[in-house]
Amino acid sequence: MYQHDAHLANIVTSYCTCLGGLMPLLYCAFTRVQPRRWVLVYFFVFLTGVPTVWLHAVEGDRLASFFDTGSNILLAWWLIVATAGDFLKPAARRRLVGITLACNTVAWLWLLYEVFAPEKLPLLRIGAHGEFYAGEIALIANCWVAAILFFRFRGQISKASRPFMYTILVMFFLGMILATGDNDHISLYILPWHATWHIVGAFGFITFWAFNHVRFSEMAAHEVSFAA
Repeated sequence: MYQHDAHLANIVTSYCTCLGGLMPLLYCAFTRVQPRRWVLVYFFVFLTGVPTVWLHAVEGDRLASFFDTGSNILLAWWLIVATAGDFLKPAARRRLVGITLACNTVAWLWLLYEVFAPEKLPLLRIGAHGEFYAGEIALIANCWVAAILFFRFRGQISKASRPFMYTILVMFFLGMILATGDNDHISLYILPWHATWHIVGAFGFITFWAFNHVRFSEMAAHEVSFAA
């Protein structure tokens, strides 16, 4: 019934990705302190969870892979848009968003080519159990840009919210390591790498909501006290 030992784990933990977007969206509806650009980030997390479930239910389907990786790249790119909106001046923001959009358009076109290509080959192999395809490299590159922006402008982030930011960065690096493993790679009998990546990513975005909630709540309180 299942293609390999980790297949069911990959399917079930894909729902964590959906919840990693739905729960922050619910929290945003309760609190209403975060800008719309960040609410869209959480929506895109949920959006990418849907084809993730599809992909792992039918592993090996190239069309499902296109929508899964493509929606992940859309999410990572919008993360850049949201982060740039927090820290960059308009001219620099437009330049960064334009350059990354052009690069990601190439990545999306390459993903579309892979749907019909005679053979889909990884661009980078890591050991016996790891490999990265072009779309996955584009996804990681986008995440690196967002991570660098946060680290570059960490001085503008309040002390109360910095622990959340550092936690997110640690989770990002952990997720990147787990993402190197094949879908069927299991360590120590109970650690399916890809499924664990789903869980780390979901909790990472829930932590992202907490990070943004603290810093935007502080900014709103400061604006109220300043106006008073």
